[in-house]
Amino acid sequence: MRHRAVSLGAVSVAGVRPALLASALVLLTTLGLFVISDIIPSSLIPLVYMLPVVLAAIQWGRVAGLVAAFTGAAAADFFFYPPLYSFWLESRQDTIHLLVYLLVSVITSNLAARLKNEVATSRRRANEIAELHAFSQGLATCLTSSDLILAAQDYLSNTLGFRAVLLTAAPDERGNAEGTAVPEQIKREAAKIIAANARQGSLIIEPLIHRAWLIKAIVPEILGYGAIAIELGSGSGPLIEAVGKHVEEMIEEAAVTLKHLKTKEAIEQATINYQSEILRDALIGGISHELRSPLASILGSCSVLNKMPAVQRDCDSHALIEAIHDQATRLDNNIRDLLDASRISANGVQPQFMWTDPTDIVASAVKQKERRLASHRVVLDLERDASLVHVDTVLVEQALGQLLENAAKYSPAGTEIKVSSFCGPAYLDISVTDCGSGLTAEEKSALGKRCYRGERHAAAAGSGLGLWIASAFIAANRGTLFAESQGPNRGTTMTVRLPSVSEDTPTFKEASND
Repeated sequence: MRHRAVSLGAVSVAGVRPALLASALVLLTTLGLFVISDIIPSSLIPLVYMLPVVLAAIQWGRVAGLVAAFTGAAAADFFFYPPLYSFWLESRQDTIHLLVYLLVSVITSNLAARLKNEVATSRRRANEIAELHAFSQGLATCLTSSDLILAAQDYLSNTLGFRAVLLTAAPDERGNAEGTAVPEQIKREAAKIIAANARQGSLIIEPLIHRAWLIKAIVPEILGYGAIAIELGSGSGPLIEAVGKHVEEMIEEAAVTLKHLKTKEAIEQATINYQSEILRDALIGGISHELRSPLASILGSCSVLNKMPAVQRDCDSHALIEAIHDQATRLDNNIRDLLDASRISANGVQPQFMWTDPTDIVASAVKQKERRLASHRVVLDLERDASLVHVDTVLVEQALGQLLENAAKYSPAGTEIKVSSFCGPAYLDISVTDCGSGLTAEEKSALGKRCYRGERHAAAAGSGLGLWIASAFIAANRGTLFAESQGPNRGTTMTVRLPSVSEDTPTFKEASND
């Protein structure tokens, strides 16, 4: 209430001052007429009093012009028309002169005041257009979304002369764009306005200090900022309306620029993705040819050397060739893991589905890891009448091979590794159980993350990509991969669960009979 009283007092003072100035102009004109009254006819006196009317109306507005008109008529009647120093008029002609003067004065003051308002409006609009044009030019130089935010806030602060702050819907998520303090009441009101998607601005008066804030919602939001809070101090109604208009124009310009920035960023991102795809393909092709081809030759040479009688009789040579073969195989597996990881990260995995016997998948995976599993007892416990599964055989074999690789890596030599399958009503499970180091609760929760290595296994060989790749391959086949363990050093069971099949899906026996 105090804020409003101050505003009304300011308005009353502003209204009295032009009237006093207009009366002073009439007084000066009257003094001038006393000097020249002997040389001009009385019929021209009303014409002279038109001068303060026009000046007052142009300078201070319609009210000042009307005050000058009536004050001038009273002064002419009192000082220059007989009987002098009286408001009575002897001549009918003098009465007509004064009435015509009043009529013309009222019309002239109205026209002059209107002309003044039109000029002021034109100038103000020209300034607004110039400021908005400068703001548009500033937006044109914005290269990022952060530049857009800074340009918008700079425009509001410099153009309006008030502190402007961009606010988010949730005050606790991040700070405002300016980084300065904003009262909690203003933040709460801004959150309400954003939630209500209000189009109109809201004027909030802070208690105790009676400071006014104008809050305007940004629709649609710009980079997560949903409202603008502008500190007005002791703002009046016309000022609030003008500020709101500036804010609306700023929001429209910023929204258009944001669309352009988003389009530009999308084009740049598409270009980067395309170039990355080309580089990725070139890298994968280079690695496949330049690294895996020599490794294939090394592995083939080791196999041939191992079959030579002289090498078989020489234990040292045989052991050396076996070590070369094992390390080359390990390197080949690591390169394959990197290639698989690159393929998964780029465009995901595109499986080629076909009907397959799960027993064949298990047999192929065990065959691939035969050398790695040589120091363990492998036990197969598979369902004999398992239904065929509709999967990408290669991907599932690689995933199962990763599980066998891990089971052999983290289990002591000579222990048992069991591969089993189970047909549920809506799924098929293939499990790999070892007698190794097991899993802690923390390791179990983080299992399958990219490049994750538990602290207990930090010194173990490998890149930590195996289970992540296996999980991605199984997910591409609409399946899941999960782990079970009784705790550290109590073994681990890794289970591949493939999706359910319909009742009319043929079993292996039915497919063979067909």
